[in-house]
Amino acid sequence: MENLRMGEKIAGASGIALLLIMFIFGWFSYGEGAFSASGNAWETMELIRFIILLAALAGIALAVVSATQTQVNMPVALSAITAALGILAVLLIIFRIISPPDFGLGDIADSVGQDFEVGRAIGVFLGLIAAAGVAYGGWTAMQEEGTSFTDQRDRTRGPGSGTGSGTGTPPPAPPAGPAA
Repeated sequence: MENLRMGEKIAGASGIALLLIMFIFGWFSYGEGAFSASGNAWETMELIRFIILLAALAGIALAVVSATQTQVNMPVALSAITAALGILAVLLIIFRIISPPDFGLGDIADSVGQDFEVGRAIGVFLGLIAAAGVAYGGWTAMQEEGTSFTDQRDRTRGPGSGTGSGTGTPPPAPPAGPAA
């Protein structure tokens, strides 16, 4: 643990917290009376749950890889992947806070003649905080490594694929036209 930098610690702890919050805490409640229930992130978030899970696992992986000083040959730094997944998870959770899932309650409400409302439970807010921690930890780890998203983009393009900033080799000159 002593060889972990601050960003890696934050990402790892936030990843563990996000993983626990996903499965332990209720994120949304729905219905009324006999037709009420609540669900955690895994039960209520459909496709978004996989992004949140990947963000949590990326935060944990960043800490584990750094703690074990394992060399991982990846086209992009793990800190950048962690930051990007954390940011995406934050945005998707905010989307679900603004527009909660409806769970198909409209059909049930019509059949029983009762309106149902979807409520936000504490888990969605704790999940937002933990996902923000993963994003911040990944970003801080990137800063500590001295890298940025632009550096990572250029890294995936390979040598000689500069963005006009003086990096790489210039394009070849066009062929000469016919002599007059």
